[in-house]
Amino acid sequence: MITIIPAILEKSLKEFEEKLSLVWGLVSRVQVDVIDGKFVEEKTIGPEDLGQIDTVVAFDVHLMVKKPEDWIKRCVAGGVDRVFGQVEMMEDKVVFIGDAQAEGLAVGLAYDVDTPLDGLEEYINDLDAVLLMSVKAGAQGREFDGRVLAKIKEVRKLSKTIDIVVDGGLDEEKIKKCIAAE
Repeated sequence: MITIIPAILEKSLKEFEEKLSLVWGLVSRVQVDVIDGKFVEEKTIGPEDLGQIDTVVAFDVHLMVKKPEDWIKRCVAGGVDRVFGQVEMMEDKVVFIGDAQAEGLAVGLAYDVDTPLDGLEEYINDLDAVLLMSVKAGAQGREFDGRVLAKIKEVRKLSKTIDIVVDGGLDEEKIKKCIAAE
């Protein structure tokens, strides 16, 4: 099944809520991009800020932060449903996955467009999803990078059932290419 999940990257809670209102009633899940200014220069709202929003929308949080494993409690405080940690800034994938699961969160690993999927086979059976960037992480408005299509195929070879999330530069034509790559 294909699900389109809007991603929102905003610096303030007010701006986030304005964007969220645009999809209110249209989707049941939103991806919140969280950036700490260390993985990329920008800085956004934190996952704990989501707890201030009265909504029935489930939140995925994409942690583009230093040591995502240190952010699990903040995700729980914000009422997050599923958390993705950017592997490039992660010191311990086992801790990230285990701590997220212990808190009742669905969990996934996120791979930037230039990052190979080396070692993913070790964790694939412990994950609910894999997030593959199709633009450079933290960059909005960039063109879709077709290298993600090979990664989609690679993930699907590792697991026939895991959710694959593709993030960035998507339009109807690119979505069809991603589906065909599965």
